[in-house]
Amino acid sequence: MKKIFFISLAVVIATVAAYFIFFKEPTFKAKNGYLNNIDDKGVIIEGYDPVAYFTDNKPTKGNAKFTAEYNGATYWFVSAEHADLFKKEPAKYAPQYGAFCGYAVSIGKLRPVDPTIYQIENGRLILQHTKEAYDLFNENLKSSIIKADQNWPGIVANHVGKPVKYDEKAKPTASSN
Repeated sequence: MKKIFFISLAVVIATVAAYFIFFKEPTFKAKNGYLNNIDDKGVIIEGYDPVAYFTDNKPTKGNAKFTAEYNGATYWFVSAEHADLFKKEPAKYAPQYGAFCGYAVSIGKLRPVDPTIYQIENGRLILQHTKEAYDLFNENLKSSIIKADQNWPGIVANHVGKPVKYDEKAKPTASSN
């Protein structure tokens, strides 16, 4: 009987540990009055170089030796040249909506992003959580951007100074956008 109890206890502990390690999305605090999708070190876009999306037309992992701070987030770059470009015009290269999913913001939510799912629209870098989010956002791109732009200030106001936790995944509907 004791053996079954200890095996059951070990399974429960392993399951809980796996949840916290692999499935629980992070909770973090908005930093310095800015709401950014940053890791525990304050790095945004999972360390991808925001300038590379524009200059190289692809997501490229940056290097911690080339950094810049902007609006409460640390950015990594592939080179000193990219870091300098960013420092001269950070608003030009910084991702929209604090590097949260553009589609989620358009429906009033916060979701993480996959830095490889992106678009540059009217000179703005917009990242998405999944390919499905990308597709839904682009069903009516103009309307989605308008909604995201309108929702963003309220989302920031609701989260700044508080622990930030991602919202539940959206259940897309035909009337979402």
